[in-house]
Parts: sequence; C-alpha cells; structure tokens
Amino acid sequence: MIAAGIRCTPHKVYYSIMEVREDSSFSLVNQELIIPKSFDVPNKLKYVRKTILDILKEYKVIRAGIRVTENNAQSPDLFRIMLEAVIQELIASSNVQAYFTGVKGSIGSKLGIINDGSINLIIDGSNTFNAITDWKTFTTEHRECILVGSASLTL
Repeated sequence: MIAAGIRCTPHKVYYSIMEVREDSSFSLVNQELIIPKSFDVPNKLKYVRKTILDILKEYKVIRAGIRVTENNAQSPDLFRIMLEAVIQELIASSNVQAYFTGVKGSIGSKLGIINDGSINLIIDGSNTFNAITDWKTFTTEHRECILVGSASLTL
C-alpha cells in the first residue's frame, strides 16, 4: 500500500511517500516542493495543485494524510490555509481512495499515541517512531509528514 503525508508552510510543501509491503517492511521518500516566490497567489496555488497531483499519480498513492494548521494557532497563515484547502480538494478529486486531515492530537489518536504530550516528543525527535532508526535526522516537517501519512494507513 502506498501512502503520502503532506505538510504545508507558506513557502514549501513537504511530503513523504511511504510504501508499506505485506511483510511490514517499508520504503520512504521525503521531498519538498518549493513554491516560486515570483508567482502571484492564484498561480502559486495552481502550481502546487498540479505538481502534487502529478506526484500522487507517479507514486500511485491510495492513502493520504494532510497535517493541517492547529485550531488554536495564535496567528494562522492565510496562504498556508489556502494551500491546505487546495491540496484537500485535489486529493478528493484524485484516485486516492481515502485521506485524513489532522492536527497533532488527532494524528496521535489515529496512531494510538496517548494524548500526554508524547506526540510532541515524537515530532521534535526526542522519541522515535515506528522503529525508524534515523528519526532525528529528518526535519520536523518531514516527521509530521511521516506521522500523518502513517495515520492515513489506519483508514
């Protein structure tokens, strides 16, 4: 089964593609899509939509997860929210069979992580996840991609 985890920032879209095999082994590809600064907002959204759709098709993704802005964010970035919405729409319109959008708490819940702050320790790299030995070498954004992508596999 192939899943994608996606995490947006105002300037990049981070994504992880996970292929989970029947023997429970997996392969992992972490990448980031840099959004051109010279584009105006509609063209930035169009660029991200087309590129992410191409990525989903190329890897034949059937499950996807999107890490969305926390509900209680002090100053949410409007462009990030627009990116998340465009990506949700494109996933809903694609061949992805099921997808999940989540904040830290709901991602942890889907993964069976107790809501005692453990998810924060996993995200910041203090604790490992799923026996991934080089967990600390990933960026925080890619750790979130892997977590939300893994959460989508529970659907």
